[in-house]
Amino acid sequence: MDKILVNSGIKLESIQFGVTNDKGKDLSRVGADIAETIRLKTQESEKDKGENDEKMMTKIMAKIKRGKKLSSKETTYLKEHNPELYLQYLRIRRMADALESQLKSASSKEEVNDIIMFSMGSISDKDPYKEFIIAALNEVVKEFKNSDAYSMLPSESEEACDEKKASKDNKQEGDSVEAGEEDDFDPMSWSPLQEIVDSMPTFDSPA
Repeated sequence: MDKILVNSGIKLESIQFGVTNDKGKDLSRVGADIAETIRLKTQESEKDKGENDEKMMTKIMAKIKRGKKLSSKETTYLKEHNPELYLQYLRIRRMADALESQLKSASSKEEVNDIIMFSMGSISDKDPYKEFIIAALNEVVKEFKNSDAYSMLPSESEEACDEKKASKDNKQEGDSVEAGEEDDFDPMSWSPLQEIVDSMPTFDSPA
């Protein structure tokens, strides 16, 4: 009996048998009542455990679907009760951590967007956990864009700004050259008749 109680997690002193050892009570009947009480207590304990397990797994699945990190207790529970999902959770977290590291090393908001697009585009459509991966990556992006580090980044990298500035300077220089060439032409001194006269041959007069 002690072994049954230990396996069920039930303490003997917590059981109220509701039986007495009166003369009118047969000893075999007393034993049957005790066994029935223990059986009911065991069933109640297993039912409570089952309900707690179901609640815990439901909570874990909800967090994974939202891209949230599990607590150490939840991670341990997942490892013990669903090893396959536990391995997939570790893979998803590695991908999320890699994205977070890349975002922190970005030098501009433009580069941040490029990193995000590349990370999202690299997820295979055939990956059965694609939904969970995207949720985890989106959570990382949301947290980073709400951080001070992101708000302090310039819109564009210095290299991109220098290229735009150089392109603008070259355009202005080209416009100046064209304007100078046009300044040599005086529209007031030109006429179609003058052009014809200039093109006619000239004859030397006899001496």
